[in-house]
This record gives sequence, C-alpha cells and structure tokens, in this order.
Amino acid sequence: MDVTVKIVSIHLVAAVAAALIATAFTIGILGFTNHVFAFVIGVVILYFVGQLCQKLYGEDAKGFSTWLWDGILPFGFFWFILWTILTNYL
Repeated sequence: MDVTVKIVSIHLVAAVAAALIATAFTIGILGFTNHVFAFVIGVVILYFVGQLCQKLYGEDAKGFSTWLWDGILPFGFFWFILWTILTNYL
C-alpha cells in the first residue's frame, strides 16, 4: 500500500477512538459533562497519532502538505462527524 493510504487509515482509526471518548465526555457517561475537555482530548490524540506516523514512516510523512492532507483533515472531518452523530443518537 501507498504510505498516504496507511497514514490516512491510521488517522481514521484514531478518529473513531477520539469520537467515542469525546462522546463519553459530552453526554456524561463518565459522571460529568465537559465539551471543552472532549475537544482537548481529540486534539491530544491527533498530536500523538501524528507523532506515531512520523516515527513509522519517517521522510515520507514529513512536510506541511502531508500533515494537513493525510493526517489533520481526515482525522478532523471523521472525528467531528462521528462525534456529532454519536452525541445525537446516544
């Protein structure tokens, strides 16, 4: 597989996990609700997944274009959409 597909796939799996955690904080599964903390958790997960991809793929994952189009945007769109869906239907 191409490195781009691998990086996007890793970010999408992490976005699912971030959406589940953010939903738990948003609807109060853990005993309290905090939308800001849910957002911060997602950003922290995005940062660490980006660092993981940087270590795994080295030179192929460098540069702003790769970070933006292969990591940040797929993660962000999928995370926000899934977070919204889960928040509304749970």
